[in-house]
Amino acid sequence: MAKTFPLFSQVALAKDLPEYHLKRGDIATIVEHYPSQEGKEDGYSLEGFDVPNVTVEVDASQIISLSQLQQEEEILAKLRQLSQSRLLHLQDYIDFLVQKEKADQKSA
Repeated sequence: MAKTFPLFSQVALAKDLPEYHLKRGDIATIVEHYPSQEGKEDGYSLEGFDVPNVTVEVDASQIISLSQLQQEEEILAKLRQLSQSRLLHLQDYIDFLVQKEKADQKSA
């Protein structure tokens, strides 16, 4: 089940929105929630970017919580400290975890 964000909570963009000149990590406030029909993503209207009087509509997969953004930034900072050989080992392990996640989702 997909996560539902509460109205007026702050979220960050999970990916760039070049049509609005917005970047991953830009923060906004949810001002409207559009529940999905079966098999589709929920939608949200966001406001409060550095663009006044603009409301941006996004799918749920295009936003993340601020705590998730912070966690990802902390992980990236740690990754930047690793040697190339450690990064290659980590890449193999991440590939393994992604395959395991996909298998778990299929069996659920």
